Parts: sequence; C-alpha cells; structure tokens
Amino acid sequence: MQTRFSGAYDYTLDDRGRVPIPPAFRDALKPGGYIGAGADQCLHVYTLEEFERQAAIFDNLPEGDPLAEDARRDFYANFWPTQLDGQGRINLRDDLASRAGISQESRDVKVVGVGRRIEIWNAAVYAAREAERKRARAEIAAAGFAAAQPAPQGGA
Repeated sequence: MQTRFSGAYDYTLDDRGRVPIPPAFRDALKPGGYIGAGADQCLHVYTLEEFERQAAIFDNLPEGDPLAEDARRDFYANFWPTQLDGQGRINLRDDLASRAGISQESRDVKVVGVGRRIEIWNAAVYAAREAERKRARAEIAAAGFAAAQPAPQGGA
C-alpha cells in the first residue's frame, strides 16, 4: 500500500543538525529512507519504496544521452540514505541544509507531507511562498484538474 503524507508541522533544527519527523510519518521511515535536494528550495525525504520508484524513473532514461546522464548524476549525487534516531529525528547534512536555507542561524523549519514524499523547508521561505501555493491550487482546480489527469491513450 502506497504511503501518503499530509499536514505541515513546525519544528526547530537542534544544535546537532537534527530535525524531528512528525510522529504520524515515522512508521513509514522506520526501515530507513533517503533525503536529498528537491527541485524547489527544500529537501525531499522518501521512504525506501518511494526512492526506488523515483530511482527507476532516472534508471530508465536512455544510456549515453548527455541530458539523461546529467539528470541521473544529479539525482543520485544529491540523495543520501537516512535513518530515524531513537527520538524520531533525522540528521540534515550541512550541504543539504544549506541548499534549503536551514542553518544554526535560521533554525525554524516546516516539515510538510506532500503525498508520496516529505519536504523540509526553511519556515520563512515556506511562509513566503504561501500565495504561490494557493494560486497554483486554485488554477489547477479551476482547470478541472486537467493537468493532473493522465494523457489519453489513443490509437489512430
């Protein structure tokens, strides 16, 4: 059964670079997971199962195609195995935290469930993008969720 994550939670990066994972998300990550740079200014956390699904997308790109090879390299170079500690926290690598604007000087984070993944944001950056998120949701809804529908299978 596919895990779905939802909700947004406020946390603080601790002195050792750890962020709590919401209790509702922890069971899915007990066997481990992967953390890495997302497309936006946030970090993505995947369960082992979802990481395998994401990796398969990159693995199926054509071998030898320069664009595909760079995309595959970027994906694998920016994701790392992660484990929950005894208190349900994960460690943020300094390079990943920096990419998301999270540091000891900017410790407030937002941990967000986004369906098949968890995102970790600098709380101020997440808040600043609220209007964009609301606009995107309204536009998609107004279009009848057409952007989310699979392309029709046709034959001619």
